[in-house]
Amino acid sequence: MSTSVNYSSSSRDFLANHTKEKLEKSQHTCSKCLATNVLEVEVETSPGEPSELDMGLAPVDNGRQAWIFVFSACIFDSFIWGWNNTYGLFQEYYATHPPFDAASSGEISIIGTTSVAIQYIEVILIIALFQRYPELPKPSMWASLAMCVGALILSSFATKVWQLIILQGIVFGIGAGVFYAPILIWLSDWFVERRGLAGGIIFGGSGVGGFVLPIAMGYLLKNVGFGWAIRTFGLVLGVCGGIALLGVNPRLPLRKPITYLHRKPWFPKDLSPFRNPVFLCMMVINSVQALGFYPVSIFLTTYTSYLSAGTFTSTVTLALFNAASVICYVLFGRICDSFPYSYVIFTSGFVSALAALLLWGYASTLGIIFAFTVVFGGFNGGFPGTWPAAASEIGTRNEVTSLMMGTFAIVKGIGAIVGPAIAATLRDSNNDSPARYGGFGFLRVEMFVGAMAVATSIGGLALSFISVSKRIQKCR
Repeated sequence: MSTSVNYSSSSRDFLANHTKEKLEKSQHTCSKCLATNVLEVEVETSPGEPSELDMGLAPVDNGRQAWIFVFSACIFDSFIWGWNNTYGLFQEYYATHPPFDAASSGEISIIGTTSVAIQYIEVILIIALFQRYPELPKPSMWASLAMCVGALILSSFATKVWQLIILQGIVFGIGAGVFYAPILIWLSDWFVERRGLAGGIIFGGSGVGGFVLPIAMGYLLKNVGFGWAIRTFGLVLGVCGGIALLGVNPRLPLRKPITYLHRKPWFPKDLSPFRNPVFLCMMVINSVQALGFYPVSIFLTTYTSYLSAGTFTSTVTLALFNAASVICYVLFGRICDSFPYSYVIFTSGFVSALAALLLWGYASTLGIIFAFTVVFGGFNGGFPGTWPAAASEIGTRNEVTSLMMGTFAIVKGIGAIVGPAIAATLRDSNNDSPARYGGFGFLRVEMFVGAMAVATSIGGLALSFISVSKRIQKCR
């Protein structure tokens, strides 16, 4: 009897070991098949915990390749969004120099606002396209770089405002928006715990470019004229953008699926994050923040021109405005990695409201307007530094996080069009005299910008309340 029992036990052990070996071989074969046919595999692990699928991949949140991605993307942002932030300089130039000075200020403002709006609004569609066809981003970025360079060089021969609207506004805007989407997608793969800091550095590139380009373009416009100034920038963009593009790469290896069945859907099947009260609140906050920010970025040089006759002062003011945003982009992103981003939103709105209602309202000297430029440009201009933290809280997966960033961008793009249009109607263009408060016809514009900043700070408080309420409900 004992022999029979031992024999049965040995048989069971043999069968168990044999079955285990078969399963391991089967799993190994399946994993090789998946690695060949599926684009990417996402494994949920705790932060900092390496998984078997991560073996051979560049580390998350650290490492040379991750920071090469960040600084290469920052260079792109410096040129693309730095150019957008320089538009206030061109707004003044087009209005005062032939052959464009015959057009109205409203017509001229369409050039810059169209470009910015297209870049913001198209990004969610480009994100959806690239997440379904992940083999497209890199070739598309090269094609878009050529598109942007070509649009700028062709616009240097323009003689009508409508030609500038098509080339610098529409064509450049479409091409530049394609750069933005892959960076948002791949940022979520490269960074998790330090995503806010990385995003702040990348987005801060717009401030770096916005500081350097107004000075450089102002010098070129004065010394070589409009045509060669634009051509020079286009060629520099082509060279520097091409070098930067070599460092903007995905962390996960991408392979084209064998059939369409392996492709991701255009949009996630679970759209519940887009009904999240936190997301809806962030959309409202982004709306009012953008409505208040873009009137200042467009009309700041116009206001400064009343205080100083030379164009150099207006150029310096615009450069300071953009440079201040760099500091707050990085600072806001770093703070959001450690503290609730709703606190940063409240502070951004509150300080911006004080700057608009007090500093800008009483800005009768260059010293006061410089102070307003730095404070408002920093605290309001650095607001998008909160986006990565907000998107990460709302979206639980990388593809959802990228789409969240895209929706924030859409709202900001709409604000880039609507905000300056509202400010243009509020401004008394017939009043160019100084005043103790709200001089040069900007009184109602200052009130509007201040009100939008106050609404932003209130939104930060509401967002904090909603987040706390949701955490309490989860605990119950």
